[in-house]
Amino acid sequence: MTPALIDACCLIDLLSAGQAEAEAILRASGHAWHLPVAVRGEVRYVRQHDPAQPGGFLNVPADLTPLIASGRLTVCQPDDPQEQARFVHYATMFRSDGEAMCLALGESRGWIVASDDRKAIRVAGQAGLTVISCPQIVKAWARATRPGAVALARVLTDIQTLAKFVPNPTMPEAAWWLRKVRSP
Repeated sequence: MTPALIDACCLIDLLSAGQAEAEAILRASGHAWHLPVAVRGEVRYVRQHDPAQPGGFLNVPADLTPLIASGRLTVCQPDDPQEQARFVHYATMFRSDGEAMCLALGESRGWIVASDDRKAIRVAGQAGLTVISCPQIVKAWARATRPGAVALARVLTDIQTLAKFVPNPTMPEAAWWLRKVRSP
C-alpha cells in the first residue's frame, strides 16, 4: 500500500461520517495512513447528530485510539534534521502545524498528502507533492465497497453537515460527490 499522510481537515471530514465508517473508508482507500503528531493534536472534536434533539448537534471528543490501535493510522513525526528543517520552513506559511508537518514529511519521504485545505493543496503542488482530498478518498471507498446509494448519500451528507465540508468545484471528484449527494 502506498504511504499517505492525513491532515486534520480530511480526518475530521471522515470522522464526521462515524468512527466505523471512517475506519472502513481509510481501509478501502489503498493507502497506508500516517498521522503526524501535530495533526493528532489538532483533531480534538467532531460534531455528531444529537439523538436527544432532532436536527441538533453535539461536539464530542475525537477518539483516534481505535484507528491507531488497529494500525489504520500510524503516528509519525519529523525524525531527522532535514525533516525538522522542512517542517520549520512550512510552519512559516501556515497557521497550523498540522499542514506544515504533513507537507514536510510528504516532501522528505515522498509520501502522498491528503488535505482539503486550499492553501496546503496549492503549496504542496508547488513543491511537487501528490495531493489527494476527501472526495477522492471517499470515492475509492465507494468503488471498493459499493454501498447502496442511500448509504453513500448519508456518508456524504454527514460529512457536509457535521464537518461543514463541501468540495470546492475545482477539486478532483467534486462533481461525483455532488451527484451522489443528490442521487438517493
